[in-house]
Amino acid sequence: MKSLNQFTIKRAFSTVGIVGLLAMLAGAGCSATDGTGTPTSCTGLDTTVSAQATVKAFGQASGALRQAAQDVEAKWLSTCNAINADLGEDTSKKTAAEACAVVNTRINQAHATVTLDVKSECHADVSVQGECQANCNLPNCDVKAKCEPGKLVVECNGSCSGECDVQAPSAACTGTCSGKCTADVAVQCSGSCTGDCSDLAWNGTCDAGCEANFSGSCGGSCTGKCDGKDSTGTCAGKCEGKCSAQASGSCSAKCTGQFSGSCKAECKGSCEVAGGAQCSGKCEGTCTYAPGKADCNGECHGDCSAEVKPPSCEGTLNCEGAAECQASCKGSATAKARCESSANLVVQGDDELYGALQAHIGDIKAAFAMTLALKDPIADLASKTVATFSALGQIGASGVACATSSIAIAAEAQVSISASVSASASIQGKGEASTN
Repeated sequence: MKSLNQFTIKRAFSTVGIVGLLAMLAGAGCSATDGTGTPTSCTGLDTTVSAQATVKAFGQASGALRQAAQDVEAKWLSTCNAINADLGEDTSKKTAAEACAVVNTRINQAHATVTLDVKSECHADVSVQGECQANCNLPNCDVKAKCEPGKLVVECNGSCSGECDVQAPSAACTGTCSGKCTADVAVQCSGSCTGDCSDLAWNGTCDAGCEANFSGSCGGSCTGKCDGKDSTGTCAGKCEGKCSAQASGSCSAKCTGQFSGSCKAECKGSCEVAGGAQCSGKCEGTCTYAPGKADCNGECHGDCSAEVKPPSCEGTLNCEGAAECQASCKGSATAKARCESSANLVVQGDDELYGALQAHIGDIKAAFAMTLALKDPIADLASKTVATFSALGQIGASGVACATSSIAIAAEAQVSISASVSASASIQGKGEASTN
């Protein structure tokens, strides 16, 4: 499995640049597309010609990534408005950037500190990528022979010589689970735990309360300080000291009851982690294991005795003209990616804000995961020009028209994903992601 690469979300976007680009696109008019989002100007291409087939792959990728970017932007809009509703804030905003800016205003006005660490692992759709690469019609290109060693992946329903990745709503797993592993025995967990966590310090919620150095909201008796004043009873504000029950915040003692939150030790129950945890139970996400001679009904990283679809190359494909084809194919595959993610949330200074963010943490981490996964492939496609494809060979008038329309669509995708990156920055945090 690939190691995680860290991305830090920064609020460093040019509003003038985005508005200007939107105006430019509006002036150019919307490109007509078929039912898949590919420009209709691409339909006249001769896909038996490598250069024209590559242009069409670019058109398909641009359309798929624009739709995915618009979907995740809509996700941020609905999520931030849901958070605003829980907080009693303005829910009338119609764009993701504006809705999430309301959350950010709440953070700033409360002088709160929000630490949100999201880890995600996205698996591009191998089937989409394999079919796309096969349709690029690259001359003398044997994907199996020309793929970077160890980077060949095939959708498999047979014996696999390497690791097998299986995705299922809830699959039995004895291997590494990226997602949620539910087991009766304790597993090493570096993500979000629901059940029993052996940590001696935690951030999250414990129904049994906290006995040492607690800070947060308390549903039982608070012994210590309540909003800075001495307390030995119920506390409607911030509790510091000890909490007898339903403690949500940070604690320096083991939770002796049902726990939900960030766990960096052993977890008995359900452990959710994007980077992967050893699992001997049910995996909701991706289970990676070395099958040996056993059958693999999933993605095989090696040779498969019964391939379901054409193989794809996740690394460098050493064929002439393959770089542009592969970039587009990876873009189309990423648009259909499956993501598993985990999140660690700590809020200081506003317990109501913590409750609202925690209530929607599933939607937040899902939006973070797809934002991070789409950001770079969209930027790559948005940097292309007609000359990029003309250099590959004779693309003809149809190729020029297809490339021109697709470039405009890729620019729209860039505007949309930039809005999502800006929205994610409003909920101050950082993300780690890998896409394969």
